[in-house]
Amino acid sequence: MRQYILSERAHFMCPNMHFGMLMEIEKEYEKQSVDETLLRMAEAHPFLKSVIAYEDGTDKLYYKITDRSQISVIVRVNSSLLWSDYKEISKQDWNVFKNGLLKVYIYPNKQGMTLLFVAHHLLVDGRGLLEIAQEFANDYVGGVRPVYVEEVIIESMEDLPPKSNLSGISKLLVKQANKQWAKEKQRISYEQYRIFVEEYSKNHPIEYKTYEVDAATLEQMAELCKENGFSMNDLLMAQMYIQTGTKKIIIAADIRERFSRYVKGALGNYSTAMGIVCKSKTTDVVKKAKEVHKEVRRHIKNNRALMLVLACYFEMSPALLDAAAISALGGFDSQAGRFVGGGMFGFSQPKSYSITNLGKVNNSNIKSLMFIPPASPAAKLTLGVVTLNGTMRACSSTESLKL
Repeated sequence: MRQYILSERAHFMCPNMHFGMLMEIEKEYEKQSVDETLLRMAEAHPFLKSVIAYEDGTDKLYYKITDRSQISVIVRVNSSLLWSDYKEISKQDWNVFKNGLLKVYIYPNKQGMTLLFVAHHLLVDGRGLLEIAQEFANDYVGGVRPVYVEEVIIESMEDLPPKSNLSGISKLLVKQANKQWAKEKQRISYEQYRIFVEEYSKNHPIEYKTYEVDAATLEQMAELCKENGFSMNDLLMAQMYIQTGTKKIIIAADIRERFSRYVKGALGNYSTAMGIVCKSKTTDVVKKAKEVHKEVRRHIKNNRALMLVLACYFEMSPALLDAAAISALGGFDSQAGRFVGGGMFGFSQPKSYSITNLGKVNNSNIKSLMFIPPASPAAKLTLGVVTLNGTMRACSSTESLKL
């Protein structure tokens, strides 16, 4: 049975729709063992044997499962090339019709190795990539082999929780955009997108900064959260509000527990995005974090607010979603595309701030871990956070000025 790309469609023709998980393990590189581990993972997860294809005679996209692993493996001699390797991915189109959805860069060290897992957003969300990295470490280091998991993705509005449908105004806006798109009678080809994205990436390079919070400082932060009744994510958001002066932060919310057909360990996208607005001008981090906590909980309790982005994707013409980013960024002439890409999704100018916190992981098979977030064209700054064995690491992505 074919799995169609529906809620993930917005990630198809949009620049920089990839992200990374940088992991260090203490077991040394051994080619055969690495290859066998990745092969077992591909056998356990059909999407790791997949490329993307159009269904004949339609605009429908689906995961075309092949008879072999589609994981790209690149072994590098020098770990100093790591960041240039990652940036190079943005400089060219990731052709998902010809290439698989996961790349693994390996940097052998004297004591162990560093691995860079890079996923296309059509494969997984951030938490899914974290599971992939852990699965590799648990097998390669710990000897625990992956088990087969059926891929079951979100297919329709019926898969979302009750009362997730669009409100009257949102539904009207999407309906008008669809109507305008149909009136335009246009289609953007993948070749048009490929040419555009390679030129776009040359003029919009991305810079990355990394941060580390030691165990003692993290313990102090956790105590502050416990004393005041807010979460670590609320605290991180509060710091971003105060440091940047922004009034709105986009956060990723995991919805695995709200998807009744979810199978633990399955690949796919099981997250949604929420825009959290906090207007107070306080610079007191505790007061700000309490305000953030209140707003986040209000959104999470409201299915319509929580599922807004996914509901838009389901109601919108797939071909219009394809045209949204490139139209807003000036590579395709469509009034409907500009409205959706610019007015609704914010692609016309990078001004949003975003945090994706993947939470805490305890895993003795992994020495260090860092999440590299996607550098969406809509974002001025995106922060990715993950905590491993009591150490928090973060990575930010921002567009750098081209001199």
